[in-house]
Order: sequence, then structure tokens, then C-alpha cells
Amino acid sequence: MNAEQKNLIEGIHSSGWKSVWVVTGGGITAVQRILSHPGASRFVLDVRIPYSREALAEFLGENPAFACSEETARKMAQAAFNHASNVTSHALGIACTAVLQTNSEQNQTHRAFICIQSLKKTVCERVDLGPDERGKQDACLSVALLSILSKFGSSTV
Repeated sequence: MNAEQKNLIEGIHSSGWKSVWVVTGGGITAVQRILSHPGASRFVLDVRIPYSREALAEFLGENPAFACSEETARKMAQAAFNHASNVTSHALGIACTAVLQTNSEQNQTHRAFICIQSLKKTVCERVDLGPDERGKQDACLSVALLSILSKFGSSTV
């Protein structure tokens, strides 16, 4: 991790927010980068990875029509926010749902939806990923997620 990435993560950690993360299909590299930087407990309360369709349905309390959609990302972020708000008034729900490269390609568009939820603000963005190996796609997604989070995190708590 270079100095710029370390500074970005330090800024996120010191933002005053407390977060619950939910990632499925992709986004794990962003989680790893946030957690591997010293002081992560200032920012992260919990991380959930409901990876299978069944686990995602159980987490949401319903079976989503599509696992990777803006609607599902919004529901994931809201559920994460609800969990975080049980612990703190400075709660963030962070969600990422993605379709990355798999062994059984079915002409899928590689994409992700990132959604961040606070009490007063919701930000959702679609990230389109090029045809690359899964690890590189997740690394690219991580950069996008941390960038979006950094901009959101600079908002006043």
C-alpha cells in the first residue's frame, strides 16, 4: 500500500463514523485494506459476508430478485446501517454487491453496486469492471469503494 492509500484509509478511520460492512460477490479487498491498517476499530464495528444467495436472503429477510443490483445494495446498506445504529449515533451502513469473473461465465457484465447509508444521506454508485481476472477486478472495485467512502466520510458526522 502506498502513502496515498494509507492517508486515504487513515482519513476514513478518523472520520468519526462507525460502520457495518456487508459485501457479497466482491469488495473483500476493500475490507482487507481497511482492516489491515492500524486503528480500524475506530471505524469498523462489524463485517458481514453473506456470500451465497441463501445467506443474502437470510441477511436481508427476503429473497432479492437480483443479488447484484442497486436495489439490493440499498437494502444491504440499510440493514447494515440499522445494525450500526444500534451501537452508535454516528452509524454508517456500507454495502457492496458485485458480479466478478467466474469459472462459469454466462456472458455476464462484470459490475458492482456500492451503497453507503447514514441517517441523513444515501449514496449509491454503479461500478463497471472490465474483463479481467477476478483478483484484479476486486482490486479495482476496492479502489472505487474506498474513494466513494472517503468522499462520503469527509462529510460532517
